[in-house]
Amino acid sequence: MRGRVLAVVCFFILVIITTYPLVFQMHSSIPGFFSTDESYAVLWDSWNTKFSVTHGLPLKESSFLAFPFGKVFIGNIFSPVFFALSFILAVFFAPVLSYNLPVILNIFLNAFFVYLLINRISNNRFAGFFGGVIFGFCPYFFVRSWQHLGETYLWPMPLYLWSIFRLRERGFSTQVIYVLSAVLLTVNYNVTYYTLIIFSTFLPYLIFKEGVKNNIEYIKKIIYLSLIAALFLIPQFIPEIKALFSPSSRGLASAHNILFRPFVDLFAQSARPLSYLLPSIVHPLFGRFTEQFIGSALYGISVTEHTLYLGWVPIILAAFAIRKFMYHRHTKLADSGLKEANFYLGFFTLLMVVAWFFSQPPWWQIGSVKIYMPSFFMYKIMPMFRAYCRFGIVVMLVVAVLAGFGLKFMLERFKSKRTKITITALCCGLVLFEFWNWPPYKVIDVSKAPAVYYWLKGQPADTVIAEYPLDLVGPNELHKLYQTTHEKRMINGAVPGTPAHENLKTLADLSLPQTAAALRRMGVRYVLVHRSDYLKTELVEEIRQLEKIPLNRGLKFVRSFPEQECPDKRIRCIAESGPVDVYEVLDEKS
Repeated sequence: MRGRVLAVVCFFILVIITTYPLVFQMHSSIPGFFSTDESYAVLWDSWNTKFSVTHGLPLKESSFLAFPFGKVFIGNIFSPVFFALSFILAVFFAPVLSYNLPVILNIFLNAFFVYLLINRISNNRFAGFFGGVIFGFCPYFFVRSWQHLGETYLWPMPLYLWSIFRLRERGFSTQVIYVLSAVLLTVNYNVTYYTLIIFSTFLPYLIFKEGVKNNIEYIKKIIYLSLIAALFLIPQFIPEIKALFSPSSRGLASAHNILFRPFVDLFAQSARPLSYLLPSIVHPLFGRFTEQFIGSALYGISVTEHTLYLGWVPIILAAFAIRKFMYHRHTKLADSGLKEANFYLGFFTLLMVVAWFFSQPPWWQIGSVKIYMPSFFMYKIMPMFRAYCRFGIVVMLVVAVLAGFGLKFMLERFKSKRTKITITALCCGLVLFEFWNWPPYKVIDVSKAPAVYYWLKGQPADTVIAEYPLDLVGPNELHKLYQTTHEKRMINGAVPGTPAHENLKTLADLSLPQTAAALRRMGVRYVLVHRSDYLKTELVEEIRQLEKIPLNRGLKFVRSFPEQECPDKRIRCIAESGPVDVYEVLDEKS
């Protein structure tokens, strides 16, 4: 118990250090870096949930976006466990705090459950703590916390592994923990998928390694409890299964279609060799070296998706553990401890190979020969998954476990506890240095919006606005976030392929008189023109539109808000803005 308490304290201290200064700005800032925008959508969702509850509005749709058509949120029914957790946080906490609490807790839980897992199978607290540091503070997690909050819920995976290994023990509590961990896997459907592959690897390995006869009770218990967990899980999958086989809801494969992703994405969002071997581009010392490989076939095109760095210290220690396994794999071990360790080393070595193959593109093209990878076949069954490079986090988990064993084997050469602590601390320090991500600080100050939105907040509640240039490629998440300040309906935020988005296409040119007339018919009162957004495209037609907007007789210039900068140059902020002109849409009489 004392060891667990110490691990908890140490992990929380590391959370504070590695996320600095986030823990001290929980109410004003969120994690983020240069390409962040999806985190703004999460903040808007949190605000919309609380706003809808307090104003008696439906949760599954909103009239505040894509006005007057409104927007329906399929995601609210897609993962009930995640939605329930998000709903509770949104109702009881402010949006910024409801975003930050999961980030902080997920780092801790990722580290702590890996600590429990490795401590359980290696019977070594030093190995457990070291593995917890590797998995809990790996670059993959931080890039996800800067952009994809849902992908930070990784801890159910090591929790499930810990519980399935504990099932060898008798006791009702172990069975309850197993069922609970299986249910919690659906907090992140990607983790559900990863764990399904882990389970499909473990069961055959168990049977092959030890036979059915020797493990009949254990196997029966796993299957029986998995069926019980399925009774809780299947109902939430029924709507998705129906939609999957329904031609009316299938639609075209696209980035905005939750159930059907484009097949071509499997190539762009698959792992590359250097993704695993090069430090994150945000590393203050080594990042620039990695940056030159972004976009290459050896690394990948996405900073977020292809940051899969395993760390050379974990790789070396994992290789040491695998070497130990290879040495003993054909030997009949009399020592029960070595035999058990060899079982786990074999399983995790196999799992590493399986996960690595799953992270690959649909096929390898070698001359005229195609070698098909698992993602090619799995897409036919589950077309909602496209980013198979995310299986890199399973590889990371395996490396953390194997590296923990590697450290254990290394520490067995020493008798002094002080020496073991020193070596463990040194290894942890080296790993944390490999995974380091600041300066600059990876937080965004979201406490203040540009001044125009506070002016807009003072306008009548039934005011409808339009932000120009229109977000035709997809919803502008930053403009949605500003809505949490002004609380006015807007025509922006339409999803491509919807009637609302088709309507937006006809309104793209604000310099045309017919555009002003159409906005008036839709009930729009104010138009916010972001001049810098027009100019940064460097397109002649965009600049000409901007020059002609003041000449549109259907619009009346109200006022202009000057350019704003962030108060703290070290921290990004959403208050930073170029000049914004406000126009009133005139009625027909005017």
